[in-house]
Amino acid sequence: MNIISRIQFPRTLETSSLYINCTKGAYLDIQEENAEVTLTENSVISLNTYFNSFYETFYAKYTDLESLYYLLRLEGDFQISLYREKYGVENREITLVKNFENCQLSQPVKIAFPDNWRSEDAGRIYLEITCLSESGLFSGGNIATEQPKTREVSLGIISCTFKKEIYIKNTVNAIFKDELLQDKQLEVFIVDNGKTLKQDEFSNSKVKLIPNRNVGGSGGFTRGLIQALQVDTHTHFLFMDDDIELESESLYRLFPLYEYAKQDFAIAGSMLDLYNKHILYEAGALYGQSLDSNGKAKYNPFGVICLKPKLNLEDSNVTNLLLSEESPDYGGFWFFSFSRETVKEIGLPLPLFIKIDDMEFGLRIKKSLAKSIVAFPGIAVWHEPFYAKNPIWDNYYTYRNHLVANSIHSSSSYLNMVKFVTKSILYSIFSFDYNTALMMINGFEDYMKGPEFIESTDPEKLHGSVVALSKSYDIQTKKFDSSPGNQFNDNSNITSLKKIISLLSLNGHLLPKLLLSNKPAYSRKGSDSSDFWYSSFGKKQIIFLREGNDSISQHDMNRSVAIKLLARWLQIIMKNTNKWSYVNSEWKNAFNRLKSIEFWRKYLQLSEQS
Repeated sequence: MNIISRIQFPRTLETSSLYINCTKGAYLDIQEENAEVTLTENSVISLNTYFNSFYETFYAKYTDLESLYYLLRLEGDFQISLYREKYGVENREITLVKNFENCQLSQPVKIAFPDNWRSEDAGRIYLEITCLSESGLFSGGNIATEQPKTREVSLGIISCTFKKEIYIKNTVNAIFKDELLQDKQLEVFIVDNGKTLKQDEFSNSKVKLIPNRNVGGSGGFTRGLIQALQVDTHTHFLFMDDDIELESESLYRLFPLYEYAKQDFAIAGSMLDLYNKHILYEAGALYGQSLDSNGKAKYNPFGVICLKPKLNLEDSNVTNLLLSEESPDYGGFWFFSFSRETVKEIGLPLPLFIKIDDMEFGLRIKKSLAKSIVAFPGIAVWHEPFYAKNPIWDNYYTYRNHLVANSIHSSSSYLNMVKFVTKSILYSIFSFDYNTALMMINGFEDYMKGPEFIESTDPEKLHGSVVALSKSYDIQTKKFDSSPGNQFNDNSNITSLKKIISLLSLNGHLLPKLLLSNKPAYSRKGSDSSDFWYSSFGKKQIIFLREGNDSISQHDMNRSVAIKLLARWLQIIMKNTNKWSYVNSEWKNAFNRLKSIEFWRKYLQLSEQS
């Protein structure tokens, strides 16, 4: 018997609706180990949930699995119903109803999958269990097969960390507390860019700690991948961020997917919102596009469209939307797995320090090799959402690295690229966010220095200078002791004329002081932000509240800074007009070099470390 997946219990009540739903009379007992549900007569437990559904369509498409069955650990008398739901079909289909008497935990109840689970009628199946006796007990179950594996799989798990000791230790503990994972071939490589961990803090011999220079996420993941590649038995690798909450079942499910795979594919684990744990933040994404006001995709070299965003996974109808498969351009490195063969064909990640490295790597997998990147439903981690964290220095890498990826995978004209960068710079200036505008300008300027800039510049020193530069204007450092409450701007009454005047006056920067109000504007940055720069027109200050971490900062208008930044940007535009094609070619020509093992050994100073 080979176990394909398991019925999982939640670790907290907060997430219970993603695992199991109980009617009155059924009581979920959450324990660190051996969680269970006690039932009374006629009470029901439903596995019509995100984590405990079986997504037939995906397993039928990507694996050779044929015969599957449930094994359920029950005590008492029960009626078991097997349901199927499909994308776009309102009513659910019942495929089996069967009664079982005198069930014992020592003798699991076997429920075979319907014969048509691989057909066009497939969708998402789940169980509902009704207690028929005075009392009953449900302590879990598995989905299994007698079918021999097509291949053995060995997984090298690579996590890059920088001073997030608690997170990374919790992740490692989650992996090695999982009994079934102990029977799998795996090894964990922790690349410690902050050098704050010690090997003796990890008792399991399958954990390898790698002290590393602070060369960012791309450098850390690549350092771990280089070492993991030296273990000849590893057939697949998993990149996994340090600041996640891991559901170990997501990790376990990788093994049977690859053990029975029809073809080579990468798996993009979905990102769940750490602060709203039932919300699906992203299930893969599209690169180089953004949505217009009508929700249609349009070209944007700095744009990203998240797939399946903001879905409430507590709603079973929403869960059916996951059956509509989209084709991601990439998957975030919070949980992204791929084969050894993929690395052989496409090479190592690019030395982008942080940001866009996962996007560029995914583009290579999908475009260069036409290989599938699959966002399997039910494989996910909780991760801090991006709306809750966006350090200003982050924008330097975002814009510089987008330009690098664009030069390799696309071919934007100089006019087009300048238009998009200018819009972003103006938005920041209009929001009195001068440090962010500065980061964008510097990112563009350093890109125009060509690949030699990355090859010859020490990444640690560069990062230090970028962080220092991001604090150039102290006007953004003020904090407030209390929340501004419900004083956020209402944009519904802003007229087109006011928007035009706002634009022509650089959102008030060119207005006489006597026309500016001392009353601040309020703006929220979060998952559903809708405030726009023109909402602060005529104000001297903007107070920002960032959702998630509830930080409050004040941005003050500074005319001279705004004019200097715009003047500098115009000079850069004029200076680089004739260099654009040449610099793009330089990045294209350096591409193979920058993803090679020879470059990375030198860049990481591996000979010096050894």
